Amino acid sequence: MTKTSKKLKKSARPAKRKRATTSRLFPYAKVAEMWAQKKTIPEIATAIDRVGKGDDKFHALRIFLSKMHKGYKDTEGKVVKLPYRINKKSLSAATKAGKRASA
Repeated sequence: MTKTSKKLKKSARPAKRKRATTSRLFPYAKVAEMWAQKKTIPEIATAIDRVGKGDDKFHALRIFLSKMHKGYKDTEGKVVKLPYRINKKSLSAATKAGKRASA
């Protein structure tokens, strides 16, 4: 028997590709409204169903909040900044300390 006449062994079929799931839109307006009502981060995360698993359950929401502090587009398309809940002096001191620690 020659090599060409041998039947090739069929390998297992590769698994079908899974379709990429679409990401859920983040409810910026609802979060901003609840932030203005002085709701806590766990309360907001539970209300918008963004509670994760593991040690840091509210990580995703905290990241979105920090991005919202820098600026986000509201329903009218204007760039709006989410206000901080602490005074400017404390904020600048914390930012300064963070920069010093990373340097």
